[in-house]
Amino acid sequence: MYASYGMKLGDVRRPSSRLRGSLAQQFLLVAFGVMLAGMLAMGILVSKTIERGVAEVNAASAALFINNFVAPHLQELASGDKLSEQSIRNLRQALARPAVMDHVTSIRIWKRDGLIVYSSEPELIGRTFPLNPNPRRAWLGTVAVEFDDLFHEEDARDRATGLPLLEVFAPIRDTDQGNVIAVVEFHERAEALKAELAESQWRIWISTAIITLAMMAVLFSIVARGSRTIDEQRAALTKRVAQLSELLQQNRLLRTRVERAARNATEDNERVIRRLGYDLHDGIAQLIGLALLRLDRVQGTEKDRDNLKKIHKALSDAINDIRNVCRGLLLPEVQEFSLRDALTFMIRHHERRTSTAVTCTFGDLPEESPQYVKIALCRFVQEGLNNSFKHAGGAGQQVIAHWDGRTVLIEVADQGPGMSTADGKTGEGRLGLAGLCDRLESIGGELFLDTAPGSGTRIRASLPLTLGASDGE
Repeated sequence: MYASYGMKLGDVRRPSSRLRGSLAQQFLLVAFGVMLAGMLAMGILVSKTIERGVAEVNAASAALFINNFVAPHLQELASGDKLSEQSIRNLRQALARPAVMDHVTSIRIWKRDGLIVYSSEPELIGRTFPLNPNPRRAWLGTVAVEFDDLFHEEDARDRATGLPLLEVFAPIRDTDQGNVIAVVEFHERAEALKAELAESQWRIWISTAIITLAMMAVLFSIVARGSRTIDEQRAALTKRVAQLSELLQQNRLLRTRVERAARNATEDNERVIRRLGYDLHDGIAQLIGLALLRLDRVQGTEKDRDNLKKIHKALSDAINDIRNVCRGLLLPEVQEFSLRDALTFMIRHHERRTSTAVTCTFGDLPEESPQYVKIALCRFVQEGLNNSFKHAGGAGQQVIAHWDGRTVLIEVADQGPGMSTADGKTGEGRLGLAGLCDRLESIGGELFLDTAPGSGTRIRASLPLTLGASDGE
């Protein structure tokens, strides 16, 4: 019997072209995208955070500075929504100082309902605008700031200048009670701040890029080593698979040759056995028969007649033994029969020779089968029935045969007293079960013996057979 492999090594799939890139290359592509996105997100977040922090610090300083100039002249807003002419003149004088004029481009004083009670742009005084979030924050007592973000209607003139401006909203408190009585909005020139922020952002982006590249380099070196190891192992495995595939192919070829040689040997052995049987039957048996005929004609004394009787008996026993041997050796001509007909012929031949009955149960059997299969199975049935007749006297002889599409299964059983395994493997003048087992195994089959004293005997044979099999395989 030859073992078969459930997996063909030659059919091992190679990675598809999309997956053929090394692990390091795949990591480089994926990690580059992920880290680039992370670098951009981190750079933007840090830049915005720094920009907000610097702007708020500058705004707080500027708000404190401006408050010192304008808050004393706005206290009357605690009880009204208008400034007196004197307060307006004082406010203009305070804002006209060089320390203010050099940094502040415009200023507005807001009341809670969005009314502008004072502005460096006279046309805005007395107008009401929707409050944006920054004045609302200032009314809550905190300084609100926006950097270069002038998009409201009242910011049209400053927006037209194109200068970077810091928009600051600061609360004006009542000096007596501390309540917020107005909000001052002023726009401070921020060219220096913008340049400083731009330089800081460049430093941030360069630092982030360097750190990202360093992380990429470290991780890539680790993955590259692993990738090289995997590639080397994959190459070694591919080489090993190729070697095993070649060995498997050679094994298949050798197995085919061995099976073919075994089948040819079976057929050659059958021809030798047949020739030997004919030689015994037509040669030695005929000569002994002729000797018996001549012996019958010999006359002699009383003493000679006793010797002649003994010689006659010995020759008769010899010719009977030779005929029994010939019956075991000679297989009826079944080459032209189908497997079903060949098995039926062997069973009927046994019934005629032994005057016993055999129950046949045949399932599906192939119409065509190689000669070596028919010969092996007919020999199996012949030897099985001979053993049943010898050990069981032909009691309960039964032959069951069927084919499952791949294997022919045949069983020969009887209801005799059973026999020992040793008895089943030796035959007087016949092929023993051991010889049948060797014959079946040489062509890929198996033989099973189930017997015990008092329980009869059952022998089973299985032989692989596919519809594509032929004698020439």
